[in-house]
Amino acid sequence: MTTDVVERTEDLEPLDAPAEPVACVRCSARALLTIVGRCADCISDMGRNHPDEREAWKRELTEAIESRGQ
Repeated sequence: MTTDVVERTEDLEPLDAPAEPVACVRCSARALLTIVGRCADCISDMGRNHPDEREAWKRELTEAIESRGQ
């Protein structure tokens, strides 16, 4: 494990609390996993039926990833 990973994991809270579902910002369905606010069903739907919306979501995802590195 690299020093960078060790330092970053030390900042994390303990995982003793159960996961709680959160609402998808697109469909409002409650999901245990969302990526930049969208559930897996919405990400799949955007990929199949809404390419412009998917591209906007991908830009949002890239911005979220880049902002974590700062």
